[in-house]
Amino acid sequence: MAYDYDRTHESILNSAARHFLEVGFPNASIRQICKAAGVTNGAFSAHFRSKEDLFAQLVEPALQGLQELYERESGQYLNIRSAEDILSAFRLTAPSESRIIRYIYANGDAFRLLLQASGGTEYAQFPGTLTEAESSKTQAFFEQCRPYVRRPENLSGNILAQVSSFVVTTIFDCFLSGCPAEETIREAQLASEFCLAGLRQIWGI
Repeated sequence: MAYDYDRTHESILNSAARHFLEVGFPNASIRQICKAAGVTNGAFSAHFRSKEDLFAQLVEPALQGLQELYERESGQYLNIRSAEDILSAFRLTAPSESRIIRYIYANGDAFRLLLQASGGTEYAQFPGTLTEAESSKTQAFFEQCRPYVRRPENLSGNILAQVSSFVVTTIFDCFLSGCPAEETIREAQLASEFCLAGLRQIWGI
């Protein structure tokens, strides 16, 4: 019985992932999902509360994993006590981005759903939400840096938001265009290096 339940559950999830990507969440049909999965609408109701619940089960595990990874990576940039600490944090950016990008690629189906088929769901603002989180973390980091830069008046929240948006957009554009992970890592690192060079200049590090 457990095997049949698990197999049915997985079949519905696989069918739904394909269907959502094909037509988007608003146009997706539970009937069509069940038909492609070879199950009845009644079977669907035994596994999922709604179409929204189905979409959430497809993306939540990967999203939660990304948030946990991001929190761990962000923790590396704390406890700034000198200008050298700031430069050391900058040097950690590349390997940190690489780990995040590899995670996105390892969970590619879920992130394609989040980026391409989440309209009409609570996840529709995912890229913007991630950019805001990145901007907030970056702002907190640079507030720690303020005593150790020569031009603290240039610690602009608007500039930090633009930097965060640029890097996040670079990663997702490469991912969705089908670039291999290594190419996306390189493009993200170039984007980060470009931004960091400018930040070092205007802050006087």
